[in-house]
Amino acid sequence: MNAKSLLLSILSLLSVFFIFLTLQASWNNPQEQTKLDLLQTDLILQATQVTNPAQENSVGDLFQSLISDGNTQDLYTQSLRSYQEVLQANKSALDRLSLNIKDETDNSQSLSKQYQKKLNNVLEISVRTGLLQVQTGDIQGAIATWASVKELEGESLTSYGLTAQILQGLWSEPTTLFPNAETQLRHTLNGWYRKVALAKVYEAQQRQEKLPELEKQAQIEVNAAINRLVIINSIPLIGGGFGVLVWLGLLVQWIFFRKSSPFYTHIQTDGEQTSHEINWQVPWGIGTTWEVMVLWFTAFCLMTQFVLPVIFELLGIESRASEDFTLQSLLVLLPYTLSVIPMLPILSTSLADYRPLPEGWFRFKITSPQWILWGIGGYFAAVPLVLIASVISQKFLQGQGGGNPLLPILIESQNVLPKFLLWTTLAIAAPFFEEYLFRGFLLPSLTKFLPVWGAIALSGFLFALAHLNLADIIPLSVLGIVMGFVYWRSKNLLSSMLLHCLWNSGSFLALIALGGK
Repeated sequence: MNAKSLLLSILSLLSVFFIFLTLQASWNNPQEQTKLDLLQTDLILQATQVTNPAQENSVGDLFQSLISDGNTQDLYTQSLRSYQEVLQANKSALDRLSLNIKDETDNSQSLSKQYQKKLNNVLEISVRTGLLQVQTGDIQGAIATWASVKELEGESLTSYGLTAQILQGLWSEPTTLFPNAETQLRHTLNGWYRKVALAKVYEAQQRQEKLPELEKQAQIEVNAAINRLVIINSIPLIGGGFGVLVWLGLLVQWIFFRKSSPFYTHIQTDGEQTSHEINWQVPWGIGTTWEVMVLWFTAFCLMTQFVLPVIFELLGIESRASEDFTLQSLLVLLPYTLSVIPMLPILSTSLADYRPLPEGWFRFKITSPQWILWGIGGYFAAVPLVLIASVISQKFLQGQGGGNPLLPILIESQNVLPKFLLWTTLAIAAPFFEEYLFRGFLLPSLTKFLPVWGAIALSGFLFALAHLNLADIIPLSVLGIVMGFVYWRSKNLLSSMLLHCLWNSGSFLALIALGGK
């Protein structure tokens, strides 16, 4: 074994070890989908919070009847069940972090930060869970839930702890009123939860004149919530609807016009291939393919885990970014771009002996409009498949296995610039670099020793694995397979890049609508 082979073997082992540790660490984080589900639950509650007899024919009442069959009690029960499931998942993760803190010594500071963040999530969810328990008639359960907040906090008293005490006092017998209760509840709660809590405060203080003002503010929030829900649900509904039509069309084509179907494999005759079945000529072996992927992943890890964090720490950027969403967005765009750019010189160096490359490699054909149809059609075909895969993943992992650093910026920032920078990362940089590597290089290279469907499946799985998030493996593998198929049939990287851009942009728009104030 020469020095190059030995180095690649060591880097391969380190890469596998790093992937294993990262996926294992992601198990301690609830899936982002669970957090998104709660945000959508809150929006639905907010959209149905006005009960004004004069507005019986309002859009809010119609929307309420559509989402809960006119039975708000069922809506509260369903919402409570969702909150309790997420609360249990967060408590389990909190217990695991607590055990890790006791066992670990070197990373105690990092683990403590994770523990505090997880604790805040549990406290916030507990406060809201109690209010939902009140609406379902379980007053004693709500009081017990708020009491558990104090037990979790110990001697310290956070904003959520004070809110839990205020709520516990409001629904106790006799009622206990705390000073500045209204101010505290307005500061900690929002939407439907704030309305329920403040209505109880005004009732206890005998300030019924404040209730019309509360209803007026709620109506404003109802309209905003409905608009956001329409955007959020139109993306999967419209995309999924068109996707089902695409698959039905493909099924009909396969039954009646099989030879024109993109799934039909033509038979080679006399050493010639039809245009429908052109595959790539791969002059290098598996060693070169493995070399490129390992070197790229090593460079990616070095940049994201060591080089850039050290630079940011020396410049004091991390500490300044905690409240600056624009800086946070830059700290997503710049590290991503700097981490994937080494792919280009690595590819150039590793493939230098094989230039000029055979026809069809890294092909960009912008003048052929078919790539637009392939990209759009592939996007719609992917939507129902990935939605089903996401549900399976969420059920299989029981709400664990995911963490998304972009979510806080998308749902909390109210400025356009941070969101535009994130969109640039998701919809321009990611589609270009990831498609160039995984579809442009890896997929064709794998056809050297795998059938094309095997190459598509394996490249899709490795694409998902490279995202280093346990909850993403199943959905992103499905998405990667669709993008691989689109590239294989179109022989144009622009088609899979467009599909990738549309997918990320749709998810981006839904997150903004979900979290916008």
